[in-house]
Amino acid sequence: MTREEMDELFERHCAAEAANDVDAIMATLADEVEHDAVGDPQGTLREPDAIAQRYRALFDAISEDKMESVHRYYGEDFFVDESVWHGRAHGMLLGVPGNNRPISFRILHVCEVRDNKISRENVWLDTAAIMQQLMAPA
Repeated sequence: MTREEMDELFERHCAAEAANDVDAIMATLADEVEHDAVGDPQGTLREPDAIAQRYRALFDAISEDKMESVHRYYGEDFFVDESVWHGRAHGMLLGVPGNNRPISFRILHVCEVRDNKISRENVWLDTAAIMQQLMAPA
């Protein structure tokens, strides 16, 4: 894939996430995808139904206002995107009630691509920043 094709694929993926559209998210993922949200007790998921449920649980916890890409790096069959995520935590996030607090944190996506889809999504969140914001006095 070219850089432009990877950008378009990731933009569709992120737009679907921002819209809480699980079907559209799943359409950007390869049939045999690995989905790894680092630190999630479920570990790496490979079953589409489990991945879709992970997204539904995430959308129950947070809602996105915007995600701003800071840097993107490319290889022949992968890209790495560093962004800053802005939104609200309205449900349980990392075991802590969100209480509708605004939160912002850095997020890193390491994605492999195959046949114009994401074949591996590895997501790293700045959990220290998230916890600091969720635990701060109101």
